[in-house]
Amino acid sequence: MIRLLLIDDHPLFCAGFVASCRSLRKNFAVTVADTAATAQQLLRERPGFDCILIDILLPDADGLDAMQDLARIDPTVPRVVISSRDDRAARLRAQALGASGFVSKAAQPDVIMQTLDRILAGDICFEDDAGDGALRARQLEVLQLLAEGCANKDIESRLNLAGRTVRAHLTTIFKALGVKGRARAVLEARRQGLIS
Repeated sequence: MIRLLLIDDHPLFCAGFVASCRSLRKNFAVTVADTAATAQQLLRERPGFDCILIDILLPDADGLDAMQDLARIDPTVPRVVISSRDDRAARLRAQALGASGFVSKAAQPDVIMQTLDRILAGDICFEDDAGDGALRARQLEVLQLLAEGCANKDIESRLNLAGRTVRAHLTTIFKALGVKGRARAVLEARRQGLIS
């Protein structure tokens, strides 16, 4: 059984999510917490959750701040931010703070379940709303550090990013440049004039 902790204070969304899990993923067991404080208590008292889904707006805390508090309790559990707004700034902040994904509440239930499947398999799921293969500023910073010969740990330290966030940026960079590997990414980025 895959144990999910859903932190959201909207009963209608919670009921719909639980119903979707029952019909689309019978192996998902969902525990619901309506506040960040309740979620922290559950994580301490009933460890072993496989994934945490947290609303960006909670009655007792900012969801992204609460996500960091939960990471201090158990940093091994992937955290997914859910939101009724597809706010690019919030998505980027969630990614920078170490979230494993960002899911819009407006997404179809099967899309949400597929995203969770990918995250549970170890993927990072932040769909690029630009959709044009353009690299974002942070990814260009990562690329520049690659060109300087930095290892992932060095990039994490210099940009104050989580390891999984650096790996997600690298995946996006390789895909956008159409290459496999760090050296080829640097060569292609220099060819395109993206880095010095």
